[in-house]
Amino acid sequence: MEFLNRTDELGMLNRRLTGDKAELLVVYGRRRVGKTELLAHLAAGMRSFYFEATDTVVQQQLRDFTDELARVWGNDLLAVQPLGSWDAALTAVAQFVGDERTLVVLDEFQLLATQSQELETTLSRWWRTTGRHLPVVLVLAGSELSFFEDEVLAGQLYGRRTGQLKLEPFLAKEAALFHPGYSVEDRVRVFSICGGVPYYLERFSDDRPLSEHLLTEVFERTGLLHDEAELMLRQSIPDPTSHIAVLRSIAHGHNRNNDIASRTGLTPASVTKVLGSLERLGLVERLRPATASPRAKKTAYAISDQFLRFHYRFVEPARSQLRTSALAAAYLDESVLPQLDQHASYAWEDMCRQHVLHTVPGVTAVGRWWGQVPVGNGPRTEEREIDVVGVDGNRTPLVIGMCKWTGSEVDFDELNLLDRLTPYVEGATDGVARYIFSRSGFSARLMAYAATADRLRLVTPAEIYA
Repeated sequence: MEFLNRTDELGMLNRRLTGDKAELLVVYGRRRVGKTELLAHLAAGMRSFYFEATDTVVQQQLRDFTDELARVWGNDLLAVQPLGSWDAALTAVAQFVGDERTLVVLDEFQLLATQSQELETTLSRWWRTTGRHLPVVLVLAGSELSFFEDEVLAGQLYGRRTGQLKLEPFLAKEAALFHPGYSVEDRVRVFSICGGVPYYLERFSDDRPLSEHLLTEVFERTGLLHDEAELMLRQSIPDPTSHIAVLRSIAHGHNRNNDIASRTGLTPASVTKVLGSLERLGLVERLRPATASPRAKKTAYAISDQFLRFHYRFVEPARSQLRTSALAAAYLDESVLPQLDQHASYAWEDMCRQHVLHTVPGVTAVGRWWGQVPVGNGPRTEEREIDVVGVDGNRTPLVIGMCKWTGSEVDFDELNLLDRLTPYVEGATDGVARYIFSRSGFSARLMAYAATADRLRLVTPAEIYA
């Protein structure tokens, strides 16, 4: 895989690597996000020992560790005398480091800790007595988010670590580096399929049309990404049957607890438990109106991973229609491509929220807003939504915006709707900035108005990708 971006992450880690203090760093993130590539890239530039654990018994893990250390070190004794414990392994690491600045990476650390319950205590003791006095940068890395947040960052190693980095998927602008030859519209469509995961993005290079990649990589049974979603779930959840049902429900727009329970047949209590599990894995996020308190009961759920959202909307429900390449091609042409832009509109909204978060001073969080709005002059109300609400640290709205992903220019209708809904957003004032995002641009008269209007910005995909 070509190594793209990650300039901030590389800069932060390189500063630790070139320092003169011992470092114990925790680097973690969801599967396929590029942790191994990032750490291997760093290891290639300095003296290092890189060990990637496998899911096997302790004795085999120690033998694999011994073999790799013997190979890197050129130690003949280790080559014939396997290390018998993690105490011995860490002692050998200290001897290998010696007096020279060295990067030591224990990748998929959760697999080691699961098999050796004492490992975190052993490592904590070793760091206190030995490791922190060495010219070493020790990195514990892995992909089980809940394990690293609960067991490592808040567990035995809480007082030992010197830093941590949660590696996130690429933002849309960064993801586009994988296919610079695509139009801005196709870049958004690819983001709606792959999200910001490098492992998926590299399969969608711009040497072929997007539709061809979809057929060969996703919908044909031989495609690398055809079974990826289920395989990824099964690495973290032994029996993901209920989790798959919940993900399918959310992918089709049924995103509140009772709606999910009704669609799946699971009890509301079971749905809550499954949603909690998916949240801990970083696959689902709980949504509240952007201006609401974190304790507000008005909640909905979204699949935080674009690839899973696409998979459980289009792939999982259509297994019987993907038995052959001909059937897969017909399903893609007749069912997926006609709905792809409607699906991409959700990714477009996510991109617009990212854009506000990263470009508007003072905005600390961006989300959606929904609430009851009067209909006509009577007491009747209906629930309405605003796509983008950027708030400051006190949850006061600074930006309110709408997103359109259609083939037509946006005119005053969208601005008028935004202005009608804004007074119902808690804390919104006349000083709030108004944003309208449009795939196909804006009418000449709206652009003319925006040129002289206060606090109104019109944004296209080209500006986001600029």
